[in-house]
Amino acid sequence: MTPPTMHEKAAAAWNGQLPEWVSELANLADRDGLNACARRLGYSAAVISQTISAKYPGDLSKVEDKVRGALMGAVVDCPILGEIGRDTCLSWQKKPRAVTNAMRTKLHRACRSGCPHSRLKEVKHA
Repeated sequence: MTPPTMHEKAAAAWNGQLPEWVSELANLADRDGLNACARRLGYSAAVISQTISAKYPGDLSKVEDKVRGALMGAVVDCPILGEIGRDTCLSWQKKPRAVTNAMRTKLHRACRSGCPHSRLKEVKHA
């Protein structure tokens, strides 16, 4: 008897209410393996496994945004870079300010100054 695929695990765990983004995630994990899937999305294999198994205790909407951007072509209109993948947007938000790089400084400020796509708190700049 062969073990169930990630997609089969996901379908069972989500009780027949499998969101399309979880289906895409499970398909990638089946095709490329859990570790490769995790590297592509910037998460640990444990987060990917827990998400597929409907047991992830963290912010599922953030994982969903990463999957939709990286695997499903979801884009946002960045005020600095123009149209970029949602996953790329989230990656830029995590980067620290780099005073030696003008683009990073602009992105750092934009992500923290009311951009509608930002998940960060707005900060006041002096």
